[in-house]
Amino acid sequence: MVTNWFYLDQGRWLFRFTNEATDMAQQAAFHCNHFMEDDEDEMIDDVPRSCFNCMKRRWLIEGFECRGMSVIS
Repeated sequence: MVTNWFYLDQGRWLFRFTNEATDMAQQAAFHCNHFMEDDEDEMIDDVPRSCFNCMKRRWLIEGFECRGMSVIS
């Protein structure tokens, strides 16, 4: 269930964890049907399938927003 990793706030799906939570970002991406690998120069996680490496994530100060999930809200 996506709410394990994200919560809906004012129409935006926000990551529940900090930018340091690589394990949570990897788990979320593994379960995501909207994952699209970003350009290599935009990737920050060593594991390719990670929300941190997704083309549909938008960085925030304390985390990121998932634009792929906005399709389902």
